[in-house]
Amino acid sequence: MKIEISKEIDAELRKVSENLGFDKQKVIEKALLFYLSAVKKQAELNKEFDELDELSDEAFVNFENSL
Repeated sequence: MKIEISKEIDAELRKVSENLGFDKQKVIEKALLFYLSAVKKQAELNKEFDELDELSDEAFVNFENSL
């Protein structure tokens, strides 16, 4: 896969790759893996919040019905 990046990002990428001792391809791969992991965790967290909202709504309805 080929991607195009701006000159500014390329300059930052070059600095980071030099500082870390990795080639630019490796830095990009690590950055993408980190990002994809963060997105996955956020999606899982959103799902958990939705499930908790449903349980909370159900508990509230059950409470009201018991009055």
